[in-house]
Amino acid sequence: MDQPELTDKTIRLFISTLKEYSEKINVISKGITGEQLNALIEETILLEKHISENTIVDAGSGNGILGIPIAILNPDKKVFLIEPRKKKSEFLSYTIKKLDLKNTEVVRSGIEEFLKGREKRKFTMIARGFPDNIKLTIYVKKKIVKELLLITSLAKIKKMTKGIEKLRQNIYNVPFRDNLKIIHIANVSRET
Repeated sequence: MDQPELTDKTIRLFISTLKEYSEKINVISKGITGEQLNALIEETILLEKHISENTIVDAGSGNGILGIPIAILNPDKKVFLIEPRKKKSEFLSYTIKKLDLKNTEVVRSGIEEFLKGREKRKFTMIARGFPDNIKLTIYVKKKIVKELLLITSLAKIKKMTKGIEKLRQNIYNVPFRDNLKIIHIANVSRET
């Protein structure tokens, strides 16, 4: 079996795990369709080509819709799923075990706690629906995180760009979602 088939099979297993687990404990919206889940996975896959670091941190991982597909697509990279809520972190732990993702670790804490003592680490942070995108951009500005990839609305992007003018910012469209964008923020200043 070649890697693309294995990857596709593993992503399908992730989607079925999301659905099955949500029958007992709500980790995804009860009304979400298979088509909508597939669209969310496709949006996540758009992030993958912009990741330059070997360590990836999914801030506020929730149901893993960002971090788990990224881990599946990048078995050679380390992925941390940061989730402070007990029920969701238990789901994430169950899922990475079921999918046998050796490159993935669940950390039950807030992003602030996870980043303490990790100054100037070379990693990519990803997030979707994080309550405070401005906080995440500060980690890039302070060189705690090399780059940040967010899936968010254009309105939220406009609110957070003030104060990060010196950082490289690229905005990419999400196909078929007029108001949804991917913003890639990187600190490209030279290390001293």
